[in-house]
Amino acid sequence: MKSSTSDLYTLRPSPNIADADAIAQPPPVERLRGQIARGFATLRFEPGLERDFRRYLRYSGRISRASLIALSFVGMLVVLSVDRSVMQLPDVLLGPTRLLQVGVMMPAIVACGLFCWFRAESAAIEPTMLVLFAGMNIGMLGQRIVAAPYGFDVPAEMYGVTVVAMFSMARVRFRLMLPAALIGAVVAFVVELAVIRPPPNDYYHLFSASLLLAIGVMGGYSTEYFIRWTWLNGTLLRYLSRQDSLTGLLNRHALEEALDRAHEMARRERRGYALAMVDIDAFGAYNDHYGHQAGDTALRRIAGELGATVRRPLDVCGRFGGEEFVLLWWDADIAEAAALAEKVRQAIERARIAHEASQIAPWVTATVGLCHLHAADDRVELNQVLRRADELLYEGKNAGRNRVIEARYGVVSTERQRPLRHYA
Repeated sequence: MKSSTSDLYTLRPSPNIADADAIAQPPPVERLRGQIARGFATLRFEPGLERDFRRYLRYSGRISRASLIALSFVGMLVVLSVDRSVMQLPDVLLGPTRLLQVGVMMPAIVACGLFCWFRAESAAIEPTMLVLFAGMNIGMLGQRIVAAPYGFDVPAEMYGVTVVAMFSMARVRFRLMLPAALIGAVVAFVVELAVIRPPPNDYYHLFSASLLLAIGVMGGYSTEYFIRWTWLNGTLLRYLSRQDSLTGLLNRHALEEALDRAHEMARRERRGYALAMVDIDAFGAYNDHYGHQAGDTALRRIAGELGATVRRPLDVCGRFGGEEFVLLWWDADIAEAAALAEKVRQAIERARIAHEASQIAPWVTATVGLCHLHAADDRVELNQVLRRADELLYEGKNAGRNRVIEARYGVVSTERQRPLRHYA
């Protein structure tokens, strides 16, 4: 499945991670800030971030890799066209040179080009580009070996040019590209000194190739560092723009996007979900009695309780506005959703946030309206589900608050809550 632009700046949950471990994971913003604070001089992030960055690098590097392959292909065609007429290639070298050019270099270019065209986001894209690097250098080194006895000079600097091109355009991670470049350089220099044996006045060409190699390595490190820095900050900015600054949950805009995405996924895959609207009871009185700073602290504590109930990738939790929150549990049946909603209500009550101005309890409580959408109700729109959850919420308020009122969409509501205690 193709990535979208927004997906490139979204952290994915680790595969096969247990629910308990997922809950213990730091929030995305904290993970990103922590990585920025720790730095990445070794060009490596923590495992979860590293996995997502590699996905970004594969996708974002498509144009750069395609340009490199196209440049290599065109360059080979030009050489094949003018090496005799312009470069004065001796006839005796035509056979072995063509064998290396058409039998080694061109197949490597074409094979890599086809792979990049059909599998641009494959995890194997980096090894594929290294195959291109190896093919080009085997061909060029072979041409130097066969041409040297005839006094025809295939420039040694071409190895350095290839290294610079790979580091700057192939979008292969530095940790993979550096060993390949150094191994290639060692092989090339051994062949130069032991097989080709150029005269001392040609050492200038070896020095030039070495200089290009050094430029490629330093440029490759700097380029990847900049790409990583840009991705980290871009991802952090995306999360900050979608995060409610007070609670750390999704803000209204991001919440609506997430709900819409989950609703469309449920419709496409014919799955159900449960949507809960949570309202903190008598919160206006709380702010009047304790002040808005205390109210903000209470909302942050409540948000932490709510966020702990969403564990799966398509589950949603966000601040709808003021003291109202919305949760969506994807592919949850009625009984499971009712249990989760009751868990939310109980968690807020058990937090024991003192509320002397409440006529319901001596601490903060919440009322929950829970609407379950069955898989068969695929023609129902999201705003209809939200409206029904809101109606159920107000039923709970009118019934005395601090309770869960639930219903399947289109069915009469029922109450899922133990009888209210009378507090002294």
